[in-house]
Amino acid sequence: MNVHPGSPGAPSGAAPVPRNRSALKEWASIEQALDAGTVLLLRKGGIYEQREGFRVEHREFWIFPTFFHQNAEEISPAFAWTLDAARALHPGVDSVRIATYAVVTDVLRIERLEAVETLQGLHPLRAETVASRFHYKQRPYLHALVLRTYRLPEPHLIPNTLDYEGCISWVELDEEVPTHGAAPVLDDAEFSARRAEILQRPGGEGVIRL
Repeated sequence: MNVHPGSPGAPSGAAPVPRNRSALKEWASIEQALDAGTVLLLRKGGIYEQREGFRVEHREFWIFPTFFHQNAEEISPAFAWTLDAARALHPGVDSVRIATYAVVTDVLRIERLEAVETLQGLHPLRAETVASRFHYKQRPYLHALVLRTYRLPEPHLIPNTLDYEGCISWVELDEEVPTHGAAPVLDDAEFSARRAEILQRPGGEGVIRL
């Protein structure tokens, strides 16, 4: 089944829910890119994911920044600054810094590497890393998530526990973290422009809108 994204329309203006405990584990450097205005996230799934791989289990969630498996050689030169930025904010191994909230506006399953390659430059990963993830487990596809991100004025620190360990995508935090005061990283016009570019670049062949 192939679809043509067509006109992306306007993003939802709905505010984030008042509090949330669902979180997506992502490299701390990529969180920094999201905080700087990147709105595209490419996902395949962790080693311990179920057979079907990554699933968008939540349409709103916190970013759970992790340094586990983070590899500087997999970050494109244009986003190399995110590595130092993430290290500067790292609270230490006993705590997790929760500051970035994401609302999913669009999910694409892209089954052609050529279509994924059209998105290069709109996310922090090197082209070689994207190709490797695309072919991971000999299941050629990637999920592309368009995210409207929000940032807390001050980070919320939570204890880092064994429950959060493992190569999995989703975790439930031990507490509900309030979203009060979280401000959108981009204004509506800028987010709409970046979203439209992401939806239009890959074309329709091998692109499934979820």
